[in-house]
Amino acid sequence: MKKIVLAGALALATLSAHADVGAFVGVTYAFGSRGGPGLTLQVTSTRHEDRAIAAVGVSVYPWASGSKFGIPLGVGYQGKNATAIVSYDFVVNAPAISAGYVNSHGDNKPVTAPAAAPGA
Repeated sequence: MKKIVLAGALALATLSAHADVGAFVGVTYAFGSRGGPGLTLQVTSTRHEDRAIAAVGVSVYPWASGSKFGIPLGVGYQGKNATAIVSYDFVVNAPAISAGYVNSHGDNKPVTAPAAAPGA
């Protein structure tokens, strides 16, 4: 129970640190005999592309021998609409890796016109 409370507190910390959070859905694999392959839904610390991120969420392991649900907390890299995450699942008690789709966007820098040549 302490691990679940800790994971929840860390999730709230990542949400309050950045206002522009992202949503991640993908496949995951928890190492060890208790997890195996599964599906995951996570919140990322930002939606910006080409950044290191923090992530927390829930995972479902349909073929697991133990608990079929998990709460992963990890870090990763977010590219254009794709993310890879290395995490630790606190319910399954195993390290995990995840990859999948995220609703990312670029920095939205304003486009500026080129400066006019002197005397033109």
